[in-house]
Amino acid sequence: MKVLKSLASLALSLALVITAFAIVPPIDTKAAGSVAIGSVLIQGSDVVIATTGATGSDDGLFHLVASDVNESAPVGIDVAQAPAASGTTFSVPLNKGAAESVLFKKFTVCVMSGGALKPVSNSMFILNPEAAAQAGARRMDRSKKGILPALEGYQLSKCQPKDLGCTQVNLTLPLSWITGGSGIPWNYNGKTYNFETARLSAYDISLKKFNEQGCQVSVIIVVDAAADGRFISPYSMDQLGLHNYYGLNASTKDGVELLAAASSYLANRWCGRGYGQVDNFIIGNEVNAYTMWNYMNCGSHEAFVREYANAFRVIYNGIKSENSTANVYTCIDHQWARPEAGYYMSGKGFLSSFNSYIKSQGNIDWRLAHHPYNSQLSDPCAWLGAGAPHNQNASYVTVYNFDVLTDYLSTPDLLSPSGAVRSVKISEVGYTSAYGQEQQAASIVYAYLVAMNNRFVDGIVLSRETDHADEIAQGLAYGICNVDASRKMAYSWYQSADNPNTIAQASAIAGVDLMSRITPR
Repeated sequence: MKVLKSLASLALSLALVITAFAIVPPIDTKAAGSVAIGSVLIQGSDVVIATTGATGSDDGLFHLVASDVNESAPVGIDVAQAPAASGTTFSVPLNKGAAESVLFKKFTVCVMSGGALKPVSNSMFILNPEAAAQAGARRMDRSKKGILPALEGYQLSKCQPKDLGCTQVNLTLPLSWITGGSGIPWNYNGKTYNFETARLSAYDISLKKFNEQGCQVSVIIVVDAAADGRFISPYSMDQLGLHNYYGLNASTKDGVELLAAASSYLANRWCGRGYGQVDNFIIGNEVNAYTMWNYMNCGSHEAFVREYANAFRVIYNGIKSENSTANVYTCIDHQWARPEAGYYMSGKGFLSSFNSYIKSQGNIDWRLAHHPYNSQLSDPCAWLGAGAPHNQNASYVTVYNFDVLTDYLSTPDLLSPSGAVRSVKISEVGYTSAYGQEQQAASIVYAYLVAMNNRFVDGIVLSRETDHADEIAQGLAYGICNVDASRKMAYSWYQSADNPNTIAQASAIAGVDLMSRITPR
């Protein structure tokens, strides 16, 4: 999302020096004892926790403590006990949706020592929340080609991704849209939530429209300043109203409960049973650039990653436990190994920290949404690769060196639980026509060819169908249509981006065979 707020705080954000909001507890890491939890799996109506190793206990028992995402054992609920012996396996009821649910809990083995419980194992969440789902929508994986559609009222009737040959679209969901009204009660984890239905009903109409055109929909979940305060991280409150979007709240009990309820509600509503189908959920926008797009004043990058990852884990479990086939993505911008500052993390640094933190508490099948814009957003020529060499020290990842990103995801430590390379959705990329429509059109063809020649890319969503006034003011006329919906050259070229004649014409404008500028993967 390159539309920026016209706020004085934007300039201030570039010079922001992060100060501590509160004393930050250390990140949960591998345990301080000789017991290891190897797996936490839903099996039928129960959760089975398998352990190895043994250690002494004053009462001769292992105590299984279930904690919220923002807690560390021994804080939590003592849900099961067993003799303190090697190879102990625990089984506890899942109780999905009930007040006693452990779907969103992490488990730690504790022992009684000196009259108090002491953790002696690592902590681990449920690894297969999809096993609790009663729906598994047939995914609409038809092609990689996508577009960010025009949704303004005067444009909506003209919005036809099908005409472009697109089978993917993105829609953004500010969380202010789902609370504050009255609706059908959603009873979850022992509480009743009334999620807004008026706005969601309008959202349903768009979903169904795109589904009917054969389009897979990805929903980007963001926290705006008008959202229910329980959604907003306490680390965001010092500058509420001064940034585009804010951190999700997994720091408080109310926040965790609301995230769990809302994510499960949305996944249940949009699993293809009358309200439309959402195959993919993207959690946040360019979260590594956190001052602008995911504002939190956490005191350190480590704490920021922990807070985001905790919220991601809750939402992941909520979504997957309702629609087993939905994919859940984190999202970063094009800054890769650029030296970090007080207002953003490098994409590479963020992914390394996010992956390590997630794995430390149970690896899950997260995916990546990426925005490989040119290093200078106003640069219309994607094939030149300014600031984007083909190495892991590149300051930026653009479509020119997109292999850098997928090569990094192919390293052993970044693989999914099944050992696969995590798929990447180019969920936003665009090129300006401010310097002429020819360069924009050629760049779009090139970006499409890069996506088609990288097997780890599961989609390319072009930004955007129609110019946005705020972007035009910045020289970023990214639309393939003008504001009045008249078509630019890029429209027909994106329609026929895989046609040899179109590729030849684009190469002529670039002055180089575009296929020679692609590094297949």
